[in-house]
Amino acid sequence: MMFGLGLSARELHAQAVKKDDKPVGPPVNVAVIGASLQGRAILTALAKMGAASAPVVSVCDNFSTPAFQKKVAAIVPSAAFVADYRKVLDDKSVQAVFIATPSHKHKQIALDAIAAGKHVYCEMPLSNSIDEAKAIAQAGAASKMTFAAGLQQRSNMQTHHVLKFIRSDALGVVIGGRGQWHNRTSWRQGWPTPEREAELNWRLNQETSSGLLGEVGVHQVDMASWFFNALPTGVSAYSSLLGWKDGRNVPDSVQVIFDYPKNLRFAYDATLVNSFDGPYELFMGTDSAIQLRDQRAWMFKETDAKSIGWEVFARKDPMQIGNPANGSGLQTGSGIALVADATKQIQLGLQPGAVGTDVSKTALYQAADNFLSCVRTGKKPDAGALEGYQATVVAVKANEAALKNTHMAFDPEWFKL
Repeated sequence: MMFGLGLSARELHAQAVKKDDKPVGPPVNVAVIGASLQGRAILTALAKMGAASAPVVSVCDNFSTPAFQKKVAAIVPSAAFVADYRKVLDDKSVQAVFIATPSHKHKQIALDAIAAGKHVYCEMPLSNSIDEAKAIAQAGAASKMTFAAGLQQRSNMQTHHVLKFIRSDALGVVIGGRGQWHNRTSWRQGWPTPEREAELNWRLNQETSSGLLGEVGVHQVDMASWFFNALPTGVSAYSSLLGWKDGRNVPDSVQVIFDYPKNLRFAYDATLVNSFDGPYELFMGTDSAIQLRDQRAWMFKETDAKSIGWEVFARKDPMQIGNPANGSGLQTGSGIALVADATKQIQLGLQPGAVGTDVSKTALYQAADNFLSCVRTGKKPDAGALEGYQATVVAVKANEAALKNTHMAFDPEWFKL
């Protein structure tokens, strides 16, 4: 299957995505609701933008011990700490809110924030329930304010750069892809009181969690749908509880194959039991393959593939399997570095690929930046209500299939708002 967009690979290299580092207007006063790990990651991104762009007025969490508040204050010392999110919504100075609570608590907060006239960024998945996700997305789509879903990769400069290669002739005929997320971690958090411990460990309970596919896979599988420019037609999914038999009922390992139109498939594997080879996404064609690992990407060309001109000048990186971060990497060859800021490098008189992609701005930073830019300009965010809803449907339904170890056909009606 070809994804020709009238762009050659040579043109793509010279037309890498550019981002404007300067705010497109006045600062946007924001609040973050939910200050656990993801909430604090959002706060860190906002703090990096600075008060000239995104002053954090308040941080809301119903867990408010002094030690917890100290963690928050270390990131945004001038922000007020609030226990009740409704006080945040009553604050007229707050223009936009980031919702980073557990997924099963998104619905009421999101609906109330939209009703209060706030711009809303809601983390993914929108909910562990499709009905709740639809309610959020419908309200977000109907709102006159900006609504963004936290599909970070849709704002990532590196991913946008690779998208152009995927949809050009650079891969030849696209034949499919695969992705994985391997991390040796229990997801369990301890606490002296059982009530608080149960609340902290919502990911381990099927009633409150859509498991690895909802909490992690939603981002990587959405990337496949975005790159293939299609939604899955079905899924074959399997799950197991192998390494963390500690009372949880959410599987710690899943293996999934998503069916897409025109015989394309995307295989996905995630586990909490072993960290070998870490996370990545790989897309393959008859001429080449492209692998993404967070803020870096490489092209692997077949020996009989046609020349695309610039690759003889590009940086060649030694490639590894395994997780280089923990020393388990094994060198397997070299790949052509796909550098997202090539245009900027040319303007600076540098050879594209001689220096790497700017990895100082995470995908989360870029997603938050896109949201705030849209708040200022009224433009559509990279990931809006429909994109967030459809990605949630894919993840939640795949999780349902994995829990039953079965194949499930996807009804196109599920994806309509």
